[in-house]
Amino acid sequence: MRFLLLGHFEIHHPDGGLLAVTRIKHRQLLALLLLDSPHAVSTDRCMTTLWGEHAPPSARRNLQTYVAELRKGLASSGVSIETVPGGYRVTDVADHLDLSAFESMRSRAAMALSARDDAVGVHLLRNALDLWRGSALQDLVDSSEALRNAATQLNERRMAAVGDFASGCIRLGAYEDAVDQLQIAVAWAPLREDLRARLMLALHKSGRRAEALLAYHDCRAALVERIGVGPSQALTSLHNRVLMEDPSL
Repeated sequence: MRFLLLGHFEIHHPDGGLLAVTRIKHRQLLALLLLDSPHAVSTDRCMTTLWGEHAPPSARRNLQTYVAELRKGLASSGVSIETVPGGYRVTDVADHLDLSAFESMRSRAAMALSARDDAVGVHLLRNALDLWRGSALQDLVDSSEALRNAATQLNERRMAAVGDFASGCIRLGAYEDAVDQLQIAVAWAPLREDLRARLMLALHKSGRRAEALLAYHDCRAALVERIGVGPSQALTSLHNRVLMEDPSL
């Protein structure tokens, strides 16, 4: 069984089929427990995630019903939901969770990159980024501020991994690989100047100077339109160096 959080929330059978968990509260509760596994989630936090700060009087009883129904649905998966003092936790899930695989590969890549083994680091990060199928938990966040905040944090970790991947690719001379990932990333996070800078550099070094300059202007337009400020001095300086075809780049 595979539990996928890095995109639409999905549960995959080993035979390739999907386990149908259709009710939104069930899906949100299971996602919350998976996010914190193997740690327990308090009953109060479960209720806040599902109903916000104004849970109905029946919330605690409904939560118990949801847990019982999820247990029945997961009975054949090898993953269980335990009741612990004050809350619940999912057990034996690490090997079935795309988030765990992402974090494991990202951690191993960080060690490789810090040891200047860029080839290994880039390989691990490529595999880690391939696990993403869109914005994290994208079908669960509209009605849950808690899950929306959790998804934002996960998406930030994805952007950080893209940045590390791109830096490793640039050092290896794999500029087109860096461009491919960075173009996806800046579409999701158009105000991230660090990603724009790497994109400009990778485009410039791959002989696509005009596109590098356009990436700067796209960033400038997004910043002005969304938050009313221009690019940082560092990004402007990089733009000028690309414009002047600075050989030190």
